[in-house]
This record gives sequence, structure tokens and C-alpha cells, in this order.
Amino acid sequence: MSGGREPEKTEKGGLEREEELARLKAENEELRRSLEKLFKVLDSIEDEYYELDLKGNFLFVNQAVCRNQGLPREQLIGMNYRAYVIPEERERLYQIYHQVYRTGRPSGPFEYQIRDKDGNILFFEDNVSLLKDETGRPIGFAGVARNITQKKKDEEELRLSRKKYRYILEHMGDGYFEVDLRGNFTFVNEAECRIHKRTREEMLKLNNRQFMTPETAQRIYRIYNQVYRTGVPASIIGYEIIAKDGEVKSLETSVSLLRDAEGKPVGFFGVSRDVTERKKAEEALRRSEEKYRTILNSLEESYYEVDLAGNFTFFNEAVCRSYLRTPEELMGLNYREYVHPDDQNKVFQTFNQVFRTEIPCTDFDFRVVRIDGEVRYLEGSVALLKNAAGEPVGFHGIFRDRTERKRVEQVLAESEEKYRQVVENAEEAIFILQEGKIRFANPQLSRLIGLPNPELIGASFYDLLFPEDSEAFRKWEERTARGEKEAPLHSFRIRGPDQEIHWVEGNSVAVSWEGRPALLHFLRDVTLKKKLESHYQQVQKMEAMATLAGGLAHDFNNLLMTIQGNVSLMLLELDPAHPYYERLKAIEVQVRSGTELTRQLLASAQGGKYEVKVTDINALATKVLELFGRTHKEITIHPQLPKGIPPVEVDRTQIEQVLLNLFINAAQAMPGGGDLYVETREVFLDEDYVAPYKLPPGRYVRISVTDTGVGMDLEIQRRVFDPFFTTKGMGRGTGLGLSSAYGIIKNHNGIINLYSEKGKGSTFNLYLPVTEKEIPEEAPVKEKIFRGTETLLFVDDEESILGIGRQLLERLGYKVITCSSGAEAVERYRQEKERIALVILDMIMPGMSGGETFNRLKEINPEVRVILSSGYSINGQAQDILKRGCKGFLQKPFSLTDLSRKVREVLDEKE
Repeated sequence: MSGGREPEKTEKGGLEREEELARLKAENEELRRSLEKLFKVLDSIEDEYYELDLKGNFLFVNQAVCRNQGLPREQLIGMNYRAYVIPEERERLYQIYHQVYRTGRPSGPFEYQIRDKDGNILFFEDNVSLLKDETGRPIGFAGVARNITQKKKDEEELRLSRKKYRYILEHMGDGYFEVDLRGNFTFVNEAECRIHKRTREEMLKLNNRQFMTPETAQRIYRIYNQVYRTGVPASIIGYEIIAKDGEVKSLETSVSLLRDAEGKPVGFFGVSRDVTERKKAEEALRRSEEKYRTILNSLEESYYEVDLAGNFTFFNEAVCRSYLRTPEELMGLNYREYVHPDDQNKVFQTFNQVFRTEIPCTDFDFRVVRIDGEVRYLEGSVALLKNAAGEPVGFHGIFRDRTERKRVEQVLAESEEKYRQVVENAEEAIFILQEGKIRFANPQLSRLIGLPNPELIGASFYDLLFPEDSEAFRKWEERTARGEKEAPLHSFRIRGPDQEIHWVEGNSVAVSWEGRPALLHFLRDVTLKKKLESHYQQVQKMEAMATLAGGLAHDFNNLLMTIQGNVSLMLLELDPAHPYYERLKAIEVQVRSGTELTRQLLASAQGGKYEVKVTDINALATKVLELFGRTHKEITIHPQLPKGIPPVEVDRTQIEQVLLNLFINAAQAMPGGGDLYVETREVFLDEDYVAPYKLPPGRYVRISVTDTGVGMDLEIQRRVFDPFFTTKGMGRGTGLGLSSAYGIIKNHNGIINLYSEKGKGSTFNLYLPVTEKEIPEEAPVKEKIFRGTETLLFVDDEESILGIGRQLLERLGYKVITCSSGAEAVERYRQEKERIALVILDMIMPGMSGGETFNRLKEINPEVRVILSSGYSINGQAQDILKRGCKGFLQKPFSLTDLSRKVREVLDEKE
């Protein structure tokens, strides 16, 4: 029984299970179909849906995730979300998931960035919730994410666009504004603020009618109202606003309706342009055009416009006056109908050149024939006339009637030629200096400087000045330029041809040259004047010294005469073996030295020549050089004595003395040795050169003595010929060397001058006149005492000389009558003229002089034989007496030999 019952129970249990299985199967099928439907729904949505386990590994992803990642679902399942989230976002996402896990609350929207399989950055907006099992235990996360990459791009583009347009608005030159429907400003850019001269804050508190006049505000209101009603933008041309500082400005504005997102009108916006300056310019242009037309018609010059064929299209009233025609007659008239026939081709060529080159011609002249037949001279300009498109349509220009000017120019040309001739032929150098540079110079300056005119222009005048005069000249110019009162004349030196120094004297006046200050100078060459002044001063100085030196020499020679006479007498009385004989000879030598010293003194005081002979100057120079060279071995002598030098007539002893003095001076200027150049040359001196010396022009022999010594400054050069002037130390010179040289050369009708520069040596030039006489053959002089028995009259105011003279003559065998004055001598001669064979007459005596005494003697006996005796040289006074018939001259002190020879020579002279 129990077995039967158990199978029933088993069968029943199996049925239940089958039913349960069937039910479960049906539920699973339903669940499967639900899940498939769910998955289809999830796969069809644009947003991502995904599920993660608690470690962040994908449990499920929909197709949106696959599309965004570019990976199949199979590859994504099991992948951790960190694998595609960019590193910078991982920590933040972890914190969000952790927050959801801790609180159990959804995260709410959050954004993050991922990188797809191609490396592209994608932006997502996500919302995460916690996944739990049926027991409520957290098992993962479910999230819905939206790809917002495009949105982000759009937002960025919008942001950049707004930034760009904001920048444009802020930096645009025109003003931009927005107002609400009542006209209150809601936005303005910087340009709009500048127009109103207000800040942005001030503008945003204003209504657009607050800075207008009521009339303008009413006009603007009507325009805005029209825009509101029609929706059509409008332009507001030329209205005025009042800026904050009260300035009235002219604006042009375009205004449009401003709508909100739904298209509803909310206000107006527009662009304003400040046209104040343009309005001013237009007004100025209008006035200018009006003025231009007025000016054109009031001009003396003629303004014209012609077409390309040369027909008048416009002209001012002056054209009508020039041509004596009415405007109606001139309009359309061709140039060939009034231009002179001979000038028509010239006008055509000028206009044609302007047309081809488009370069205006600013100066051309032509003639026209007026309606009355008169020919007028015109001067004008022409330029190409173009239309707005830049196409040539004609010509325009001005011309002036220059007929009267032509006549004046002719007169001026004749006048200018006259003045040009005056300037170019002026003896004065006329030139203009500007900043020290020569800007204009006449030919005389070229001749004075020795440079051609082109080389002078632009040259520095200061380079031509003597260095010592540059600063004085500069100061003189500055005073003249300032207009200060200045002496009318100013003297200075400039260098002429071959560096020759010229003295010039001039004045100047401030002028304008080519629009800039300048100085006009007038210079005269006063070199000759300066030489005359210098020569006159030297003559005055020498004449003053002559009085002193002549007197000293005369008295000194008289003393020497007494000594010489006594020595001569004692020598005659003593045997040469006598112990005093040599001592007397030594005294005689010292007397000769004293005599030589008085010769120098007399020469420096313009003393005369003693013994003039025709001389070969080369032979004389050679003789002196040989003498000098024996004692100055440290000096190298360079004689340049060419053959053919003509003879001169000189006192050889004196010229030897001059040359020796010059050679010794040269040696003293070269204490360490040097070079001495001696050159002779025949030269011709013209009237200008010899005028300061009052000598005739003609042939001269020049003897040049040049050393390479220390040279002389100007101060020494000025005093070098002064008697007793010396640069040597005490006891080393008398100061008579060059002074006597000057006197000797002058007394030979010659010239001596000096050129020297400090540190560059010195050159002395001697000029002696050429003689036409030939050099005679000279017989040797015999040292012999001549005697006689005739009766002689010896006249001298010095008792000592009378005594010694008597003794000397008596020792020579003569009978001697002595007189101590001229008057006594005349009376004695009158009494005994028959027996007196010869008179020895002192030239300088108190009372009746030697010259007057000679005249009185000649009155008594025209054939009287007289020897003139003097302590002075054979100067002008002695020469005059000799020319009147005096037979000879004895220079005191004279020796017994000299006396015997001269007396015998005169006595033996045939009548």
C-alpha cells in the first residue's frame, strides 16, 4: 500500500517541476525579449550608456560608446575607463565615482575629456548612478554620457566671434551705439565716446536726444520712428550734436532696428561717423573755390585752360586784358590765331613735350600779336590737365606780360654790363666771403692771389692770409658782421703768386648773398705803399743816424789824422831797426782799424763811395767766399755764379765788406754748421718794383745770399738794418754790419732786401745797376812816396791837423802856407795866387764851409787846383764840389803815401 501511494506522490512532484520550468522558461523568454528590446533602445539612442564594475571596468556599453571610441563592443567590454580618459581628468573622475559610491546619490551632470583611438580629444557631459544587486549591495556604476564636442567647438567659435566683433567695435574708426526703444544708450564703443567727448559710463546714462537741439531731436525722432514702423534701415546725413565741451559736431549715421531672439523690436543700433573736419574742409573748399575764382579774376597774371587742340576752354579776366578781346571772342579761340607766327612751332613743341612726358614746363616765353597789331612778350608755364579718370583733356597754366620787363632788362643789361666792366676792371680786389669761403671774386683778386677764378670760388680766404694776421682779420669780420663801427680801412698780408707776401688795405660791409649773411670786401694792393713807407722810415732813421754818425766819424777821423800824421813822420825819422819802429807800425795798423770802423759808421749813415771801379761781381764774390771759407770749415758753400753776368760799377772794398758781413751773419745763424748759397743773376726790375726806392727801372745784377739757419721773426726783420741793432750777446757785434751794408748798397743806387721765416733760414737779395762800361786792365799799385817843391795852401779848422799836415808836406819837399778858416784862405789865395800851385781844403769848417770856400777860390781863379779833404766820406756834398771842378778827394785819416800820391797826381794833371 505504501508502495502504491509513493509513486503517486512522485508523479505529482514531477509535474509541478515541469510546470515551474515551463513558467521559468517563459519568464526567461520574456526577459530575453525585454532585454533585447532594451538593448535595441539603448543602441538606438545618441547618448552613451555604459555600466562599470566597482573597479571601473566596462560591463556593458551601447553602440554610441562604440561609435565615439571607434571600437567594437567586444573590445570595450572589460576595458577600464581610465584607458581613454585623458590623464589630467582621471583623478577628478575617480573622486566623482567615489562620491557616488559613498553617498549612493547620482553625481549630477559633469564634463570631462577623453581621447579616441585616433588621438582626437572629445568632450562629454556625464551623469553617473550607483548599481546595486537585489540585496542592495553596490556592484558598479551606470552612466549616461553625451558627446558635447561639437557644442564645445560651437561655444568656442561663438566666444571668439563675440571677442572679434567686440574688438572690431572697440577699435573701429566710426562710432557704434545701441539704444532701447526710448533712445537710452545701452552700449557704445570707444569711437562713439570720443565723438561725444564723454566716458562710457557717462554715455550709458544719456538719452540720444540730450545732446541735440530740439529741432534736431525732433528730426531724429521721426527717422527712428520710420525705422521702427518699416523695419528698413535709414541713413541720417548731416546732423549736429553738442559734445561735452560744447563743441558742435557734424555726424552722419546709419540706424537699424534691433530685435531680440524672438524677432521682437527691442531698440536700435547704428554707426556714427564724425564728419566735422570734412564739413569744415568742404566749407573751406567752397570758400576757396569762390576765393579762387575771385583771385583768378583779380590777378595781373593770366590763367588759362585749353583743350588738347589748343582752343581756350577757360580763362580769367587778365587774359582778356592781355589780348584786348572779350570773353566771347576768346572762348574756343585757337593759339595759332594769336601767337606770333615765328613762335607758333615753339609753343606747339612745348605743349607736345608736356603731353608726352607729363612733366610741367615752368618757364617758357613766346610772343603774341594783339588785335590792335602790337606784339607783346609773354612768359608762362604749362601743365597737363586731366579729368577725374586721369585722362589728359587739355593744358592749363599761367602767363605774364613781360613786354615792359623786356625793355627794362635791355636797359639793365646795358647797366649791368657797365657795372660788370667796372667790377672786372677795378684795380681793387672785390670779393664776397661767407663763413670764411670765397663765394664771388673779381679778376683783380685772381691776379693778386695768383689763382684762376674757378679755383678761388669755394676756397678758404683764411688759407691765403699771413698766419699772424688771421686772428685780427677774423675779429675785424665779426665786428663788421655785427654792424659795429669800425675804422674804414684795415691792413693785413696775404700770400700772392709763388708765396710772395702782399700788403693789402681794405674795408668791408655786411650783405646778403643767396639769402644768407655774407661780407663784401674791397681790397687794394698797398705793397708798394708799404714799401715806400718802410723805405721812408728807414731813410728818416738813417738820416737821423747820419747826423750823429757823420759827426762822430768826422771828429774821429780828425783824431786819427793827427795820430797817423805823427806816426808817418816818426817812421821817416827812425831806422827800421829801431826798437820803436815796430811799435809805431802797430799804431799805424790800429789807425787803419779805426779808419775801417769809421768807414762802416759812415756807410751806415749813407756815406759815399770812395773808389768806384767797373767790377766783375763774380770775381769779387769768389774772392770774398775764399776768404770766408778758410775760417768757416763747418759751412758748406754752394756758389752759383754763371758766366756772362754783366759788370757793375762799385767801390770794391765796400762791396767786399757788404758780402763778408752777410756771410758772417749767415754763419752765426748756423752755429752747428749748414749750407750757404751764393747766386748771381741778371734781372730786369720794372717801374713798380723800383718805385719805392726812387730808382730807374732797367737791368740789375742780383746777388742772393741764402742760409739754412734759424731765420728771423717779423720783429727782427723790421729792425735788422737799424744801426747798432744786434741779436748777438755783449761784445760779439757792433750792430753796424747790416746797417752799413744797407747804406753802402743804397749809395750805389742799389737795393737790399730780406726774406726770412723763423726756423727756415734767410735770403738777402742785393741789386746793383748794370754798367755798360768794360772792365779795364789794372796796373799794379806801387808803394812809392812822391815829392815836389811847389807852394801849397793847406786849409783846416783843426790846429792839430794844420800842424801835422804842414810837417808832412814839408817832408815831401813842398813849401806850405796854412790857414785855419775859409775866409782866411780866400784872402790869402787872392794875395798869393800866382805862387800857390795847389790848395788842400777841409770840407767841413765853421763859418765859410769848404764848398763855399771852393766857389770863392774859383771866382778868383777858375783854373785853381783844389784837393778836398774830409773826415766824411765822398758823399753827396763832396760829389757836388768835385763835379764843380775840384781835382781830387782825400779821406781822413790819410797816410804820407796817400798824401804824396794824390798831391803829385793833381799837380801833374794836364790842363
